[in-house]
Amino acid sequence: MYTYDNFEAWTKPQKPTFNLKFWAFSPVIKRVPKGVVLIIGPFNYPLTSTVCYLGAAIASGNACVVKMSELTPNVSATLTELLPKYLDQDPFRIVNGNIPETTALLQLQWDHIVFTGSASVGRVVAAAAAKHSTPTTLELGGQNPVFCDPKMDMYLTARRLLWSKAMNAGQTCTVVNHIFIPYEAQDALAEAFVKVNNEFYPEGPEKATISTLVTDVAYKRVKGLLEKTKGEVVCGGQYDEGRRFIAPTVLKNVALDDAVMASEIFGPILPIVPIKNFQDALDWTNAHGHPLSAYVFTDDPKFKEYIFNNTQSGQFVVNDTGVQAVITGLPFGGVGESGYGTVKGQYSFETLSHLRATCESPRFVDTIMGWRFPPYTDAKVKQAAALKPTIPPLNPGWGSYLRSWMPF
Repeated sequence: MYTYDNFEAWTKPQKPTFNLKFWAFSPVIKRVPKGVVLIIGPFNYPLTSTVCYLGAAIASGNACVVKMSELTPNVSATLTELLPKYLDQDPFRIVNGNIPETTALLQLQWDHIVFTGSASVGRVVAAAAAKHSTPTTLELGGQNPVFCDPKMDMYLTARRLLWSKAMNAGQTCTVVNHIFIPYEAQDALAEAFVKVNNEFYPEGPEKATISTLVTDVAYKRVKGLLEKTKGEVVCGGQYDEGRRFIAPTVLKNVALDDAVMASEIFGPILPIVPIKNFQDALDWTNAHGHPLSAYVFTDDPKFKEYIFNNTQSGQFVVNDTGVQAVITGLPFGGVGESGYGTVKGQYSFETLSHLRATCESPRFVDTIMGWRFPPYTDAKVKQAAALKPTIPPLNPGWGSYLRSWMPF
């Protein structure tokens, strides 16, 4: 609805900052469709992600091909059946299939590609797009860290983190991957997790309404991490292979070289990593790929700024997790290994639009810019020099502001 309510305003021509040197050219920026967009949807949020990108592509005037995830066949079949019933099929088509179909699509030339998924597949998509110089938006993930201030309210921290990790069985690109906390505060946080776990699941997580892993392969991978870890189970740990169910599981005393720290977990396991100091945590974080999200739990403004200034991530959130993805007006996107390009609301519209610069030269301009035509005399060179950029003054003031408007 946000895009529907606002896209007409977004399409209006935009005038650049006024400059007296070039006002006569009537410069305007027009947002025009890029052409045909390929959207490769994810399995973890196959409905919302796919439909939102499709809506943005159509709103910005593009035609669109949507490749649904093969890992969620029920959702894919439902959208394939229902969308043509309620939407004009002229601007879009839906493609289903597995790796061969995706590979065939990537061999074609597109005007923009939007991919949501793992970093490894993202590299394949980017390499295929590069053959045609196709602009690409990659929404990936990463090992999203939490930096927990030992003076923070541990109950609040545990409550918000366990909720986040349980949602969609931890299969969310913004979900917390691990928690850094000083050794002396680890037990207090672990006790808070036990309390919250009992509140959330009074009859045990097996009887609660909790998401499960998407495939048998995903289940075996996450279950394998539980079997390999040397961390201690604080709460959770239950599993049921028949349902592909693994309870939200918190671990403590997890070392940086533990099996669960080798890569993005993307499942309901939450390791607590005790540290001597936060510099060690920052060094480890910055030595790995930039995460999609970095989280800090603290009431100390200085600690918050310290973490912010010494990390790089797509988003930065204080005292909560995942909420940045649904806040209207905020861009959503990664940096480095977690992807590139921004989406959500107007940012999706901008991403899938081409900002076409336009201007119109009136006849009288030649009386002002006649110096551009040969022969080039000293007088003409002097006139041309008036258009060259100037070095900002050491003490800018009104004079500098007024000069930016002047034609010479």
